[in-house]
Amino acid sequence: MNLDITKVRNLLQEFDFKSIFVEELGWSQPPQSKPAPLICDGTEYEVRQIAQLSGVVIFEIRQKDGKIPDAKKRAAVYKDIAKHHHENLLIFVDSIRSQSIWYWVK
Repeated sequence: MNLDITKVRNLLQEFDFKSIFVEELGWSQPPQSKPAPLICDGTEYEVRQIAQLSGVVIFEIRQKDGKIPDAKKRAAVYKDIAKHHHENLLIFVDSIRSQSIWYWVK
């Protein structure tokens, strides 16, 4: 597989994470791609599966108020999602899609 670095860079800048994982890296489409609500420690989130491979699921997460959650809240969201998907990568994005934090726990 030849990775087109320029295309991946452009997709990152466009916040098109699904295309990076599915089209460029060859990961599978998730079984559930509709956004789902998640309430964790009193904060509302929208969670969307964007790709999966060998048991690892990639999620895009947006906090209801549009801000990227702090480290403590990100850890709480991880713990909640890990109950159902042990191996995961969480991508937290802000509402205007200008910032993201990628969260992976080894």
